[in-house]
Amino acid sequence: MREFEYYLYGNFDADKESGNSSNPRNFLGKETDAILSLVAQQPANTCDYNDCCDKFGTDLIRKLINGGVLRRSGTALVLDCPVFLREDAAVLHNEIAVRSAHLADLIENGIAEIRACCAEIQNGFSIEVNLYHILCGMVFDGSFFDYLSENGTLATSRQHPSGLDYLIIIYEKCYALQTLSNGLLCSYNRLVNGKCSLQSFGDANGDRFDFYRFFRLMERKNLPAKFKDAEVILRENFGGANKDALLSDVLSLVQTGRCAPATMKLLEQFGYTQNGNICVPVYTPEHQKHITEIGCIIEKCLGETMSRTLRDLATSIDITAVKHGVNRLEIANELYHILFGSINEELVLRKIVAEPQSIPGEGRYFRCIEMYE
Repeated sequence: MREFEYYLYGNFDADKESGNSSNPRNFLGKETDAILSLVAQQPANTCDYNDCCDKFGTDLIRKLINGGVLRRSGTALVLDCPVFLREDAAVLHNEIAVRSAHLADLIENGIAEIRACCAEIQNGFSIEVNLYHILCGMVFDGSFFDYLSENGTLATSRQHPSGLDYLIIIYEKCYALQTLSNGLLCSYNRLVNGKCSLQSFGDANGDRFDFYRFFRLMERKNLPAKFKDAEVILRENFGGANKDALLSDVLSLVQTGRCAPATMKLLEQFGYTQNGNICVPVYTPEHQKHITEIGCIIEKCLGETMSRTLRDLATSIDITAVKHGVNRLEIANELYHILFGSINEELVLRKIVAEPQSIPGEGRYFRCIEMYE
């Protein structure tokens, strides 16, 4: 039996829906590995629906259909979300490598304009560090992502019968795919409200010690020992997982230089402050015009080429999801993440952006704070 890793791009309140049985986090896992193994190992449109119901139970099959993992195609059961198998790895690596290098070349052609814009952001950090956060994260996993969605190049949303809006991406567990799913610089962790965000950006090759992961693990009641001290501080001073109270105090620290001692202690533990001072880049509303301008430069450099590349990849390459007729816009979403993560790796190699630190067991990432007021 194959084993899989499940990734969710949720457009819903994770805290509010944590107990919802229709939340994919509550029904995807070991139990579904066997079903996916059976469907995936057979040629598309040959896995019999009734046989699967007999083998695994009609209720579970229907839950996976309603959840957007599987789809009925006549009498067959097929994949209904992007699923990447070890057989797909060689094709993905080959196709992405050539295209990401070309797209990085296009960025390098416009790097003088990008650097000049970034130099206007005076926050005590180098252009390379700021470009890591702005270009690799805020643009590629933010404004440029939105641009591609608005142009109909990829999907960022899918409404399900449950009323929840999300996309599911599934990878078979194997090293060849792990370098694409977890090994690339394309992963944001953001504890955010309307005022500010405590965030980190990097790869997903480990269990990051950051606020987003901390809150999600508390939600699942599955907190590793390394988070226990932080949990005690949060419970005793904020009444539990109160992100709004915490982030309001972070906003106070940035604006006035003062915050509650408990907040400072948490920020020290998670690496956002050192000796009572913020030690990561802070991006304020005043910086937004420069960040927006960098995004516009990227749209000009890459927009048409990236759109054309994703349309081609999502419809023509020889991978499982394409064979099963999975929505090409959902396939394009994940291929975009692989592409921009590969571009980010190129930008690090070319020293256009700073190289993130690698922390054993956590992966490579940098932290920053972003303010919205």
